[in-house]
Amino acid sequence: MRFSSTLFILTPILSLPVSLAQPTTKPLTTRDLSDIENAIGFGTQNPDCDLLKCAGVVASAACIVASIPLGPAGIPGVLGCAAGGAGSICPCAPCIDKLEDFLTSNNVCPAES
Repeated sequence: MRFSSTLFILTPILSLPVSLAQPTTKPLTTRDLSDIENAIGFGTQNPDCDLLKCAGVVASAACIVASIPLGPAGIPGVLGCAAGGAGSICPCAPCIDKLEDFLTSNNVCPAES
C-alpha cells in the first residue's frame, strides 16, 4: 500500500518535462563575439597583457564588459565571470578595456605602484 501512495505522489513530479531539469546554456550572440574580439585586439596592443595566461579572462570579456557599467553593483558580476574570481581577473585586467580602472577604483585589485 505504501508503494502505491508514493507512486501517486511521484507521478506528477516524474512527468515534468525533461527540459526543466537540464541547465540551459546561452548561445553566444554577435555582441558577445564582438566583445571578445575587442578584448583580443585591445590585449594584443597592451604590453601589460599576457593573452596566453589570460585566455580564460579574455574569453569572458562579454560577461565582464556587461558588468562594468553597473559600477560598484557590477563587482560580483565581474568576479563571477571567470573562474578564480579576483585572483584570476586582477592580473589580467590590462587585457580588457576599462577593466583595470574599474577594479582599482572599486578597490577590488590593488593599484600598481
